[in-house]
Amino acid sequence: MICPATTPPSFGLLLRQVRDGLVRQLDASMAEEDLGIGFTHYIGLKVLSNMAPCTANELAQAIDQVPSAVTRLLDKLEALGCVRREPHAQDRRALQIVLTEEGRALWARLKLRGDAVMDYALRDLSADERTQLLSLLTRIRDSLTTP
Repeated sequence: MICPATTPPSFGLLLRQVRDGLVRQLDASMAEEDLGIGFTHYIGLKVLSNMAPCTANELAQAIDQVPSAVTRLLDKLEALGCVRREPHAQDRRALQIVLTEEGRALWARLKLRGDAVMDYALRDLSADERTQLLSLLTRIRDSLTTP
C-alpha cells in the first residue's frame, strides 16, 4: 500500500510498510532454501543462536509470540534437524531447546540472506544516513520502553 505523493504517510504506517517490505524480501530470499520456512523461522533461529539453550516459553517471550505459535515453529525446526528438545537441567517439568549444528549452519545461511536484504533496503542511503537512521530509530524505541 503506497500513499499518494501529496500525502505523506504517518509515522506508524511508514514503519509498517518498511517492516512488511523487509518481510516480503526476506521471505522471497528464504524460499530459495526450499525448506518451507519464513520470517518467523528466521527470527526464531536468530534468537536461538544467541540464547539457546532456553525453554519454549523463554523463546516465546523473546520473539513476542504465543506459546502455541512457538510450538509450531519448533516442530518445523525440529523436523529440519535444527533444534532438539532436551530435559531441562534444573526443572524436571520443562524442556530446553538446543540449537543443533544443522541449525547453526542454517542460521549462518539465513543471516547472510538477511544481511543482503538489509543492504538492498538501505542501498540508497549513505553510510552517514544509515548511522543516523539507526540512531533515530534506537532513540524512538528507547523512548517507548517503560522503565
